[in-house]
Amino acid sequence: MLQKLQRCCSNRVLSGKCPFVKKLYLLLFFIACWCSASAHKRITTGDITFKNAWVDPDPAPFADFKTLVVPIKRAGNLIIIEATVDSLEGNFVLDTGAPYLVLNETYFRDAPKIDDQEAGGINGKADGAFSTVVHNFRILDLQYSRLTADVTDLSAIENGRGIKVLGLLGTRLFSKFAITVDLFRSVLYIQKLDRNGEIPETERIFHDRFMVSPFRYTNDVIFMKGSVNNTTLWFAFDTGAETNLLEYKMAKKIGEDMPVISRSKLTGVGGSTFEVIYARFDHLRVGDRMFMQNRVLITDLDKMGRVYGSSIDGVLGYDFFVRGIFTINFVKKEFEMYIYTNQ
Repeated sequence: MLQKLQRCCSNRVLSGKCPFVKKLYLLLFFIACWCSASAHKRITTGDITFKNAWVDPDPAPFADFKTLVVPIKRAGNLIIIEATVDSLEGNFVLDTGAPYLVLNETYFRDAPKIDDQEAGGINGKADGAFSTVVHNFRILDLQYSRLTADVTDLSAIENGRGIKVLGLLGTRLFSKFAITVDLFRSVLYIQKLDRNGEIPETERIFHDRFMVSPFRYTNDVIFMKGSVNNTTLWFAFDTGAETNLLEYKMAKKIGEDMPVISRSKLTGVGGSTFEVIYARFDHLRVGDRMFMQNRVLITDLDKMGRVYGSSIDGVLGYDFFVRGIFTINFVKKEFEMYIYTNQ
């Protein structure tokens, strides 16, 4: 079975006129659900449908480099990278909360349709999503001759950030590499690894790491183990999340004094409402490092756990990874962070 991840967004804000509502609106857009589809699919081009068409696994990318240096742009707290899909060049969000390539239906609604998908998240369902295959996807010298992708509505990002977005770059695109994000210098490094899964010493750019943590890589999602007040927590690491998230029940369990910054109520596509609390807390340990003065949105993450196929206690987003330069080694399944002065 091929597991598909799709995106959704909330329709409107009910109350809570706080400065974080716009950030929250975009954050919820990145909360997704899993949809399963058989490897034997219907392929539709125009009015012609081919039933039970076999979809081959995507081939390995062509990478004629040791270290690829990719410029980064910023749209709010989102990391933007320029890439080319077929003949169309434009902006993509680096999103480790997505498992693979996701395309904006505004520009790809006429792409060959492999299968319909159901998109949804913690705040409802969205119709019209489908899967497709693209050719000649390229990030500078990193080239993919063929990629399976999902097509869905990404207009919430464009409207919220005032930028044209062609799609999302998920983790599977980088599963054979290590990637390093330096927000201070606006650079993404994509690096080949040696036979031991290490960045070759001659290619290392940063040294004297600030912290290191192993991670689980399940369903193309990065899960990092942390703790607060000696209570173990499992976080999804998501570069598409504009702030951190914490499950309601865990916020009560850890017993940490959390000064509330703001409260807000939102309504989803189905009309149900839910409350989110923006708060501060200390004593977050991830890997071998303690982090203080953390900011987090507290809300119900049960549906998000079903999204990832595993219960989660929270999400580590921008408020976490902005603290330093970070490296994700997908082969060793290791996360590293460096302070900005170490180079």
